[in-house]
Amino acid sequence: MPTPVGHVLGGLAVYAATGDKPLKKDLTFAAACVAVSLFPDLDFAIGPFAGRSYHHYFSHSLGFAALFGLGAYLVARAFGRSKPRRDAGILFAIYLSHIFLDLLAKDASPPFGVQLLWPFSEAFHMSPIVIFDEVWRGTLSKLFGLHNWLTVVREVVILAPVGAALWWWRNRSKHFDGHGDGVSTP
Repeated sequence: MPTPVGHVLGGLAVYAATGDKPLKKDLTFAAACVAVSLFPDLDFAIGPFAGRSYHHYFSHSLGFAALFGLGAYLVARAFGRSKPRRDAGILFAIYLSHIFLDLLAKDASPPFGVQLLWPFSEAFHMSPIVIFDEVWRGTLSKLFGLHNWLTVVREVVILAPVGAALWWWRNRSKHFDGHGDGVSTP
């Protein structure tokens, strides 16, 4: 599974492709985007209370992502956001980015993969293509060791250019008239 750095970069790449204004103009939504990119990993918090790990279970599924998207829409409406469907759609896509990145990561801890199709199936799924390395956990020396630092560097090298390219692609027409038609006006 990617590190929190990788998940945040993945979420910001999704925003770069879908958002209609810079996050710095809406800091509340920026904070929501970062939080949602990490949200599926809150399943780590269940383990100590349950006596076993629940990481990569239902919170890493398309079904839970859909429920999350619906909840995001209801919260956006309740808080009077001007475009609640757009905001919920972006947050839903960011949630999906977390699951997608985990599918593309090496997983050396059973159960292997993610419970992608919950609640319809409890099976775990992994991509045959592995792009990201696993995160070593267990001790502080493993958590802050060279392997995990190199894992972060790899994520930055892969995901930062993707996010930058998506941002450039999304904003390329703003150098013209701002209407997205690519026609410059004097």
